[in-house]
Amino acid sequence: MQRGTLAIFQIVRVILARNLEIDPDAIDLDFKFHNFINRLAERRQRLSGSKHLLSYLEAANIYFDLSEAFELNFLADFTDSTCITVADLILLIRSRLNPLV
Repeated sequence: MQRGTLAIFQIVRVILARNLEIDPDAIDLDFKFHNFINRLAERRQRLSGSKHLLSYLEAANIYFDLSEAFELNFLADFTDSTCITVADLILLIRSRLNPLV
């Protein structure tokens, strides 16, 4: 993995791990990006005992954390996709950052 790509991966990994409350080493390039939103929402619902959609809104804030970290807006890029991996996300971020360098 190239150094720029590795740096992006490390930032993405830290943000996902912090929000999911899991070990960053559990997140690899094949980690399914959309699945973590569902996992986080399910965990929040289990802890609170509530089954409302606010858990999903809270989980979607991870997109905003990533957008802020890279100063990019890419929320709409994945709205029609059913399976996005961390590798897909890193490629998108890198493609958006390359014109800026």
